[in-house]
Amino acid sequence: MAPSYSGVWNISTQYQYASGWPVDLNLEPTGLIAGGQDDSAVVNTVQKIIPAIAGNSTDFGDLSAVRQASAAGGSDTRFIVAGGYQASKVNIIEYFTYTTAGNATDFGDIGATRDYLSSTCNNTRFITMGGATATNTIEYVTIASTGNASDFGDLTATLEEGHVGVISNAVRGILAGGKKGGSRANVIEYITIPSTGNASDFGDMTSSRNLLAGASSSTRGLQIAGDTGSGTGSNVIDYITLASAGNATDFGDTSGNRNSGAGLSSSTKAIVAGGVDGGTQTNIIESVTIASTGNASDFGDLLTVNKFLSAACSGQESVQSSASLPAAMGLFAGGEPSAGGSQTTIEFIDIATTGSVGMFGDLTAKRYGMQGGAASSTRGVFGGGITVDIMEYVTFSTKGKATDFGNLSGNRYVVAGSSNSTRGLFSGGNNGSSVQDIVEYITIASAGNVTDFGNLSAASQYGSALASTTRMVTNIGEDASSSVNTMDYFTIASTGNATDFGNLTDTTASNASASSSTRGLFAGGQRGGTDNIIDYITIASTGNATDFGDLTSARIRITGVSSSTRGVFGGRTGNAVVDYVTIASAGNATDWGDLSVNLDYKASASNSHGGIA
Repeated sequence: MAPSYSGVWNISTQYQYASGWPVDLNLEPTGLIAGGQDDSAVVNTVQKIIPAIAGNSTDFGDLSAVRQASAAGGSDTRFIVAGGYQASKVNIIEYFTYTTAGNATDFGDIGATRDYLSSTCNNTRFITMGGATATNTIEYVTIASTGNASDFGDLTATLEEGHVGVISNAVRGILAGGKKGGSRANVIEYITIPSTGNASDFGDMTSSRNLLAGASSSTRGLQIAGDTGSGTGSNVIDYITLASAGNATDFGDTSGNRNSGAGLSSSTKAIVAGGVDGGTQTNIIESVTIASTGNASDFGDLLTVNKFLSAACSGQESVQSSASLPAAMGLFAGGEPSAGGSQTTIEFIDIATTGSVGMFGDLTAKRYGMQGGAASSTRGVFGGGITVDIMEYVTFSTKGKATDFGNLSGNRYVVAGSSNSTRGLFSGGNNGSSVQDIVEYITIASAGNVTDFGNLSAASQYGSALASTTRMVTNIGEDASSSVNTMDYFTIASTGNATDFGNLTDTTASNASASSSTRGLFAGGQRGGTDNIIDYITIASTGNATDFGDLTSARIRITGVSSSTRGVFGGRTGNAVVDYVTIASAGNATDWGDLSVNLDYKASASNSHGGIA
């Protein structure tokens, strides 16, 4: 039995009964719910809840004037409310500090008067999307400052009455549902928050709805209830995986058929407040645990019945600063899920640890059919794909959307890419009609088109490549007729045709590679069937490969990244498993964790691979 909580405890007793310590509500994330319309009038009330502790809302302060149909979001310190309707539409932006109860402070203006707009955010940017009268406008402000909104880009179509509540992680923002051309829509669109630009199609909700609520964790976005046009609202809760574009999946149900409520979320819990239930306004607050599926449960009540309100939370996962970029970073870009439909997603991992994966940004367009990439310590470059000549790059220190780098000499997919710290080489591939023996190079620090380097010893596709600071070694993969075990090498600083390096332990295609400055690894792939073998070579010499060990499972179409000490292999077949090995030793791989989504034919890059001095 625990001792009395009064009096003085010794240190061991304090830790023994830590779970019983009183909770300091001032340290818990705060959810704020602003404005709306009660049974009789539009209101300016701002209400507070603590998502971690179920209960009724309390008064926090007031907006500068009565307002409904606004958008809300913010950072982990500021709550922002934008647009809405008073006696007419307004363009006002104002803010509150979560830790200080009180009234709103003026922030600036959005570009035009709008109501029924949606919002998204990370800890730096607050973004408004769409709104009435129907517009495709996307605008943003920098949360820590004040001032008027700037243009971000455009939605794919005019949308109003979309979701209320933030659906995003720190990189990707979502707009779900609404009215498109006067008709209810099931559309889901996404943007890359750190990089301005137009929205892209994400997929579809399970049904067409407007006036729905939104919420999210770092991995899942929820679309809650809404108006289907039936006159009774909807009880449907859908979810999407934020890192993987695709259609929504059924999550569960709210307790009633609701629309015109507002959503908010902590990192684990989604909450929907108020709205209209079966034609009657409600004060009900309900919640679900985002990582699971199931029906909503009672959380508490608002101060009064309320609809057309807006909400956000300081604990929203997208505004947390925990996902800092690691020193040894690996990127996995694009790819294709087993069900088809390529992706733009760029995910990052911390090579030095296990299990640390997050979203980095997006390619400029959906793309798969890539293998490896080129990278210095500051920049990663991805080339080719089905079937394009595109090269684009990212800066490792800055999350966001990739930028155009230049072009290969022609459209090619499954091109093997690797580099030292200054030059990147792209070899082989398929142009859609034939397998190629082309080798081309870029200077990583300078954007531009490729220059001819030389030729492989044979046409090559489904190969992979690795590098030291002086040499690139590539396995041919498949030549024009079948899988082979050939390895070629090049001196990166020069130009010229391939020199024979030796052979892998067996014919192999669709494998992955990784390297330190002295040793290279080729892992998995197809050796008659899907295989788990890892081979190694000493890059500075020539000769046949030696058995290193095995992956945790047989896999094909995987992708590798490396630091100077560790090789990491991620993805297919059949799962999103990631393995790692210590390059200087030999032995079987150890489970690293999982990527967010299982994709094949991904590009990859690392800021600390063996080709970087």
